[in-house]
Amino acid sequence: MARALDIMVVVAPPLRNAFEGRSVVSLGLPATADLGDVVETLLRLYPRTRSLLAGDRGTPGGRYMHLVIGETSSRQERGSGLAAGHKVFVFALSRPPASNQPGLEG
Repeated sequence: MARALDIMVVVAPPLRNAFEGRSVVSLGLPATADLGDVVETLLRLYPRTRSLLAGDRGTPGGRYMHLVIGETSSRQERGSGLAAGHKVFVFALSRPPASNQPGLEG
């Protein structure tokens, strides 16, 4: 697999433990990669991040991983996905307490 895109993943301090203490992770991805490919690669390289996936079975009030693509230039093609040099920011959001989750009694 040829490395066509070099993507920098910036990890927020509360999540660094799941990323082996790293604050930045560099990924080499194929030219057709999108944010889903970034997530899959991070889950494969850092298995502890699986516990940070948002889902129905997460610990109420616990943290989960949120990813955002940062723009590197004003010239973005619609639907183009990632581009070389893009930064992806990974930070933590908190799940609401069980009493605030829809469909659950508190």
